[in-house]
Amino acid sequence: AVVIAGSHPFSTGADTCLVHNGSLSNHNRLRQNLRRRGETFQTENDSEVAAGYLAWRMREGDSLEGAIEGVLQDLDGFYTLAIGTGDGFAVVRDPIACKPAVLAETDDYVAMASEYRALAGLPRIQNARLWEPEPGKVYTWGRNAG
Repeated sequence: AVVIAGSHPFSTGADTCLVHNGSLSNHNRLRQNLRRRGETFQTENDSEVAAGYLAWRMREGDSLEGAIEGVLQDLDGFYTLAIGTGDGFAVVRDPIACKPAVLAETDDYVAMASEYRALAGLPRIQNARLWEPEPGKVYTWGRNAG
């Protein structure tokens, strides 16, 4: 049966959410460490651990980009993460880039999917810069005021 418990996106705070494609091999150990630091979890999903990790790092004073840099050091496995905040968007792939990802970027939007076909119907996609994010690199975009 399909259930919504444990489904994406996972909230990491009042204005931050995370979507994850992949598998974290050290999520149980990381979950225990984060619980000792005060994080709470509602599911056994490894995506929620990634979200909790980001929330913890940002509460400790890291910027979103700094917290994601920590992901590359502390999360083991293969993954692509998309993180949305109240004022921006970020993407990171594991250092080997096992999971597919493609981005479409225009002056008006940034969109991400696992394959181009999911982006093909977006407005002005023919004018978008289409590209695959590099492994182990953090990409961030801020919201334009206006």
